[in-house]
Amino acid sequence: MPAPAPPPLDTRPASDDSLRLLQIVMRLFRTTDVASLCTVDLTMPQLKALLLADSSAGVSHGEIARGLGVGLSTVTGIVDRMVEHGLVERHTDPDDRRLSRVRITPRGTDLLDGLWASRRERLGQALAALSPDDRTTLHDVLQHLADLLGEPQ
Repeated sequence: MPAPAPPPLDTRPASDDSLRLLQIVMRLFRTTDVASLCTVDLTMPQLKALLLADSSAGVSHGEIARGLGVGLSTVTGIVDRMVEHGLVERHTDPDDRRLSRVRITPRGTDLLDGLWASRRERLGQALAALSPDDRTTLHDVLQHLADLLGEPQ
């Protein structure tokens, strides 16, 4: 008698329970983030612009405007205030001297590092409560999900 055929591959979307749990975990991290964000003396547009400027090449005013969904004149004021706080600097674009690029300063990097530290601490505490096997399984599942979503390793 031949072996039974394997069950068909499950191609259904993720269950509502899985999505609900993912939303709960994400909300709990946002709650932690909100508490640490409230300690920072920046407006939300300034914080978002700082995150955008956190790259080796910096970011143009136009890229900040697109990222924030605002006009260039609004970006000028946001960047001016961040320059005054020492969080970013303007530099001439090496490819087009008519343009300037906004780059994060060491002070801005320190501010972001502090925000990320609270998230890492909270995540570290939660992961420490898992068994080594559960941490390995979680890592493998998260890596697979990141790969499916197109995140480079």
